[in-house]
Amino acid sequence: KATVSVLYWGITLNMLKSVIIALLASSAACVPIEQVHLALGKSPGVLAVEWVVQGKAFGAPEVWWGKSEHNLDKTAVGDAREFSVDPGRVWYTFTGEMTGLEADRVYFYKVGDTVNGFSSVFNVTNKRTRSPVDPYRYMIMGDMGTRCAFSLCQACSQSSNVCDVTTCATNRTDVGLISETANADFFLHVGDFAYDLSSNNGTLGDQFFKNIEQLAAYAPYMVNHGNHEDNEENIAHFMERFRLMPSNAYPTEYHTKNGATTNSMYFSYDHGLVHFISMSTEFWVGVTDLRTTLATFEEWVRADLKKANENRANVPWIVMSGHRSIYCSCDVESDCDLGAVWIREFMEPILFEYGVDLFINGHEHDYERTWPTYKRKSDQSNVNPKATIYIVTGAAGSREMHDPFTKEQPSWSAFRSNSFGYSRMYVHNATHIHWQQVQT
Repeated sequence: KATVSVLYWGITLNMLKSVIIALLASSAACVPIEQVHLALGKSPGVLAVEWVVQGKAFGAPEVWWGKSEHNLDKTAVGDAREFSVDPGRVWYTFTGEMTGLEADRVYFYKVGDTVNGFSSVFNVTNKRTRSPVDPYRYMIMGDMGTRCAFSLCQACSQSSNVCDVTTCATNRTDVGLISETANADFFLHVGDFAYDLSSNNGTLGDQFFKNIEQLAAYAPYMVNHGNHEDNEENIAHFMERFRLMPSNAYPTEYHTKNGATTNSMYFSYDHGLVHFISMSTEFWVGVTDLRTTLATFEEWVRADLKKANENRANVPWIVMSGHRSIYCSCDVESDCDLGAVWIREFMEPILFEYGVDLFINGHEHDYERTWPTYKRKSDQSNVNPKATIYIVTGAAGSREMHDPFTKEQPSWSAFRSNSFGYSRMYVHNATHIHWQQVQT
């Protein structure tokens, strides 16, 4: 019995040693799947997903999805791109697509690879069919940082960069952007992310994406470029972290310090009753890779708007988003009395010519909505508007706090507010949009 016992324990210890060695090797190679975020695909049955791995070891990136969280029976191989702009570290972005998706269907999915394992299982509803009594719902905000992201949830603070799903669960979850996830068709962030994506060797950008995963892994997170994504490091981060956007720009690639990637300086897509156009307003301050320029944008946007107008019977609304203002009246004189004028002189004739319904932007850390306005004049009526309505929604929360209103309100300005918040755009039908500003 003693001999058997010694043999038994000897075998067990050897087995344990093998298991421990295997676990140590596995933990050395395995790093978390993080920063999961979605975007609309280029067709109604497609959703794109992007995620990040901080290590260099990974297997073939894959997306698994299905109609049940217990049966992810569809798979697709994604792609990987190295990011080497941050001093002293290299990390990777991965993208993949879920295809063949049915409208009004909840899908479950996970992402990862054979070396690092897979993420948690998330869910997303593809392309809800809406009606006048159940309108399309878009949540729109600008200038939300990593710290001070007061519109994300009530637990976000000025003292910490961390405001992830665990943080938000410590306070009310029925208010703020986190309360919109179940019903939002998508989120639209109109520039200025993290403050800044490249800060702290890019780790501040990492934390921003960890914070918004509680939104962006459950509904598409659409974007446009902002001024805090201007310098060569930040624009590289923006382009790589959002290379899943359904870009139809030409040139098709944008060249950054990290190399050539998807051109997301401008692009367009249809959703429901709206043709959306995302654009960069940073051309007016000289941001370019010398291939994608203000001239290529003008050529592209005129062609895109012409095509969108020809399709008004099917997609009746045109909404454009940028970052800097075309109209604003806060006290940032270089913005409202100088920068806005530069952009307005170029863009306003185009918006008027092609009948763009709304232009939405951030940049000013406040909220302001104009009447339908052309050349600083308005008849102060939103019924059958004769010109574009301009909306500044840059109050989601950043370390720079508010831009005050102290000047007299212009006649073209319908409403303005200096509270933190985000916007809801409800599209009921071909004739009615309902806009709300939510104070957080």
